[in-house]
Amino acid sequence: MTKLENTNSNSSAREMQIDINALIDVLWESKILIVTMASVFFLVTAIYALRLPNIYKSTASMSVIESTKQLGGAALMSGMGGFGLGSMSFAVKGPRYVNTVRSRGFFKHLAEVDADFLPKLMAVDHYDPESKELTFNSNVYDEVNKKWLVAQPHTDDAYAVYMSNIKVSYHNERRIIDISATHVSPVAAKEILDSVILGADQLLREFDLGRSDESLEYLNEAIAKQQQLALRNAMNDMIMSQLEAKMMTKIGPHYIIDIVDPPYVPKYRISPNRTFMCVSTGMVGLVLGILLVLMRHFRANLRKQASGS
Repeated sequence: MTKLENTNSNSSAREMQIDINALIDVLWESKILIVTMASVFFLVTAIYALRLPNIYKSTASMSVIESTKQLGGAALMSGMGGFGLGSMSFAVKGPRYVNTVRSRGFFKHLAEVDADFLPKLMAVDHYDPESKELTFNSNVYDEVNKKWLVAQPHTDDAYAVYMSNIKVSYHNERRIIDISATHVSPVAAKEILDSVILGADQLLREFDLGRSDESLEYLNEAIAKQQQLALRNAMNDMIMSQLEAKMMTKIGPHYIIDIVDPPYVPKYRISPNRTFMCVSTGMVGLVLGILLVLMRHFRANLRKQASGS
């Protein structure tokens, strides 16, 4: 490097240092404006965050109940015919349960059989952590008489709220179903989750029991008209398969699932994260304050240069 180049480099470094020092001086002179702007952002967000209700999440895990052994070729034949419910595989049971929980039909069924389910989703005003009781909006729902004071929420609106609060997934490798419910009340979150878990299992039990009864009725009528011995034997096997399926729907407290980790009343909220909200918006206010001061500084310099020329 030549002597001239070295001199120019040192001169540029000094100018850069002078510019940085000048900017720091400008920011320091306007520190009150910057801090005020950051504080306003912080305080407004803090007020907003404090008005937000706490949201709690109750979770549960369930295993898919193992089916009984299949009945040889007869079970295969009955499965091909839409029968053989007792031999349903994990690959079918798990997604079937999940799809039932997510279905609009199940949501409507749950709202019909549980009078408190829909009001807990759509008519809650606030939750009192001291008494652990929900307060319903008195202009919308009469809690004492279990009666809506306005038009009952449309199914589409209520279903959208349901889907935003209920999350369910099936893990085929572990044969585990994970499910959760969120609510402003930790107690209500647990109660809603209980209703969903048991309601879906019971609905599938009743559906499969009805299908087995219909299948048995059809097979008993058909076998009486059948003359060929081979077909009569095959139908007898199908009847045995349906009797097994019917037995499976009636035994045990649960039909599709076994609860591994039951729903619980959560102690801590999952949202809102008020600290993060306040700090992040405070930082935004700080950055905007700095940018505002710098813009004013550079605009003033441009005006001076323009007036000087």
